[in-house]
Amino acid sequence: MENTNNGTPQIYSLIGMAMAEIGAIGKDSTNQQQGFKYRGIDAVYNTLYPIMAKYGLFITPEIIDHKREERTSTKMYNGQTKTTTLLYSIITVRYTVYAPDGSNVQMTVIGEGMDSGDKATNKAMSIAMKYAMFQLFMIPTEAVDPDGECHEVDPAGKPFNRPQNAANNAKVAVAGSLPAPNAEGQKQAANGQETPGEFLKRQIKTLGETIPGFDFIKARTDLIAAGKVEDVPSATIKMDQAKKLVVEIINYYEAKKAG
Repeated sequence: MENTNNGTPQIYSLIGMAMAEIGAIGKDSTNQQQGFKYRGIDAVYNTLYPIMAKYGLFITPEIIDHKREERTSTKMYNGQTKTTTLLYSIITVRYTVYAPDGSNVQMTVIGEGMDSGDKATNKAMSIAMKYAMFQLFMIPTEAVDPDGECHEVDPAGKPFNRPQNAANNAKVAVAGSLPAPNAEGQKQAANGQETPGEFLKRQIKTLGETIPGFDFIKARTDLIAAGKVEDVPSATIKMDQAKKLVVEIINYYEAKKAG
């Protein structure tokens, strides 16, 4: 696979490209003992495997700390008290994510697991991996409602998606400005909770729904080459840089449309 970003290590562009393809992972698994819904590690693997394989991304784990304790659990069973010894594991794992050119990024997470047999550490490793992937790829946790969007055709005959419900979808952007955030985006922005990466991903999704033939990587590469935006990896981009990038991308496509 060729480098897609003018000499920039592949890992930065490929993670962004993978993020653009990863859909929401819902709470489809159920804890049988307590009845709550959760997102299982199998769902994460099933979602990520084909996308990571497509872009040649792979991950190596390294356990850098492991603590193990014994705890007890007491329950009533047929009128009698039953005490069970539980093994409790806390692990600290460093994950390294590699691209085909050898470039990589690292992240360190903590996983906790408890089991009455020999699976406490296995559970801790699954938890660590699951949340590492959610944080690395900023995986959405709620699927888009199919009734929240409709497909129309613009005057040139090219298909595009037009937001139908302003409460659930971002408004179409105009040149020189940012798309209006949706209700969740407004809430996060108001509370100061939205990171530059989350902001950028939300805007990319909106532009992809409203601009025919939208290609974030190409637009960003062309803008960097033209000196209109800085060559900053998405993982370390600042909010003012992210906003400028989105505005310049909108202007980029407006110029292409006018030309």
